[in-house]
Amino acid sequence: MTGFAASREAMRALMAPRSVAVIGATERADASSSYVMRNLMAFGFSGAIIPVHPKAETVFGIAAIPSLDRLEAPAEMAVIGIGAAHVLDALEDAGKAGVKAAVVLASGFAETDGDGKARQQALVGIARKYGMAVCGPNCLGLFNLQSGAALYSSTLSPNLRKGQLAILSHSGASAIALANSGRFGLSHIVSCGNSAATDLPDYLSYLAGDEATRVIGLVVEAIRDPAAFTSAMQAVHAAGKQVIALRAGKSSKGAEAAAAHTGSLAAANEAYEAFFRRTGVIEVADMDEFVETTTLCLSLKARPARRGVAVVGVSGGGVAHVSDIADQAGIDLPEFSQDTIARLKALLPPFATPRNPVDTTGVVFADGSIYRGVLDILAQDPAVGLIVAAQDAPVGLDATGAAEYTGIADAVAAYAKDATVPVAFISNLSSGHHPAVRERLAGVPVLNGTRAALNAVRRLLGATGATIPNAPAIEPAGENDPWAMRLATGKRLTEREAKQWLAENGLRVTRERLAVTAQDAVAAAEAIGFPVVLKIESPDIPHKTEAGGVRLGIGSAAEAAEAFTAIMQSARAHAPDADLRGVVVQEMAGRGVEALVGLVRHEPFGLGIVVGIGGVLVELVKDAAFDLLPVDRDVAEALIDRTRLAALLKGFRGAPPADREALVETIVALSNFAGRYGHLIEAVDLNPVVVFERGVCVLDALVIS
Repeated sequence: MTGFAASREAMRALMAPRSVAVIGATERADASSSYVMRNLMAFGFSGAIIPVHPKAETVFGIAAIPSLDRLEAPAEMAVIGIGAAHVLDALEDAGKAGVKAAVVLASGFAETDGDGKARQQALVGIARKYGMAVCGPNCLGLFNLQSGAALYSSTLSPNLRKGQLAILSHSGASAIALANSGRFGLSHIVSCGNSAATDLPDYLSYLAGDEATRVIGLVVEAIRDPAAFTSAMQAVHAAGKQVIALRAGKSSKGAEAAAAHTGSLAAANEAYEAFFRRTGVIEVADMDEFVETTTLCLSLKARPARRGVAVVGVSGGGVAHVSDIADQAGIDLPEFSQDTIARLKALLPPFATPRNPVDTTGVVFADGSIYRGVLDILAQDPAVGLIVAAQDAPVGLDATGAAEYTGIADAVAAYAKDATVPVAFISNLSSGHHPAVRERLAGVPVLNGTRAALNAVRRLLGATGATIPNAPAIEPAGENDPWAMRLATGKRLTEREAKQWLAENGLRVTRERLAVTAQDAVAAAEAIGFPVVLKIESPDIPHKTEAGGVRLGIGSAAEAAEAFTAIMQSARAHAPDADLRGVVVQEMAGRGVEALVGLVRHEPFGLGIVVGIGGVLVELVKDAAFDLLPVDRDVAEALIDRTRLAALLKGFRGAPPADREALVETIVALSNFAGRYGHLIEAVDLNPVVVFERGVCVLDALVIS
């Protein structure tokens, strides 16, 4: 099932072949190979087209050969347009004939059960043996618009135009839908299907060096090799290119459909979000956002230097609507400087609004230079990094009505030619602008639909390159490590053991002792100091409260003895066969902010860290942030800030501020712990971690190995 890194030359033969053999070529209209033949001819592929058919002398007027071994010189690429049962033999023949790359169109591989999975493994083996790059199987193929290599087994619109966007999609239909949006030109379309031998990292690495490509759009169902993907993204960023991703399979039903579609399993949403964040991929929510975000990235000459957005329009109600959606999207509409406000007041009529968002009023319809003047003023405000010209010019306008908007469009286009602060022209309607207005906006990002457009703005402003946390390299524990040896016994750790392990790795835990008799419990409580907490000690009872295994606020020797007896009896009744090792007597921590800090595994990304509001209401509140490992101080701070925990730590409703710094240190310490022992554990749950005015303390810990 796992592919291999294709060579640059093999990828060149796949993405920009000079000669193509079509195996199974036929003139039968509904055959996949027939579509490929017709597309190659229709889009003017200049290389050699070689139909391969055991009996036909010609296919669409092109001389055919019965097999690849009849060629004097090998074809660079083979499109295999025959059934799954015959694909392996055809791919083997292609490899023997010196073919460097192939497209396998047929389904019937890992997206099915039984024989299909074995067939896909065999396909990968053949590709590896001959060093071939292979698109598919279970795909529609690929199309290089620069060369006309239309190796696509579906109808391609003649309206597709050349441009700087490459689309890589696990779904062929999604690729065609986006390609035919009419909003951007294309360099490549790749329907990669199951990506058995050649996967997304191979395509990304190739496109990083492709001069025709500036932006790469992904429609992805699963990332199978995070390390290879990360390496490829580093090459993409080094080339100054951006990647936009739409991921399918976020819901449980969507994940099932994705697995059935390409045989790939989807990890949890938060793991993908974290992975894309770390690798600098701009993730979008749906196709509308994909189109608007891609349009914005392709149209802007340079990234905004600041995150502040100024909104300008001719209608108070219109800009108020945009402002509402911007607030929901988390876009910063900063206050203008006093100089900016004064200059706007001097330019606009008294009844205009010289603040963000700017309402110019309708005077700009009669004099577009006023609109241009507003743009020039906003560009000089120190807080503004992007200007949004929110201007509807509905497609239903007649020619006279549309003409009223051309002065504004001309002003925006003239400003954009040499602008130091970029501008985007947006319509509140998803249907977009009247053609007479749109055609005057060459070189300006023109976006449709308020929410999709502003989400595109937010995603662009929040985009970063690949980020590598400043975390130390930690050597994993070996098999002779005492804790590795303890886990090798197969016995689950008790809470007390888990805390001991964590304490040895720099985490502050409660003071506690194990009692095996009531007298032991009294002695331990007196040594620790009342009040104390008593908890059952058993590897077989992870959820102690449900078993009656916890007593809080024990304030005397008599209460300690009684609590010990009651806990042992309740635990035995709850789990008669459990291994009961006694009762832990634990210090009772003071009041503070209760946090959750934990580790959870999401394949293929491995362990990640969770931070959020803790305590008994954690499942109800569900306010937590996730990131991948390792974690440094900056990531730990960001995790806290993404939750309401940040507000609680500042002091809420009269409570004193809590020690945020100590919580940051705890998060980093748990990340370092995972660096040493992550290969031995499945999950860690520290809840609650109480954050005091000074310091923190882990009150409860669960480690699943």
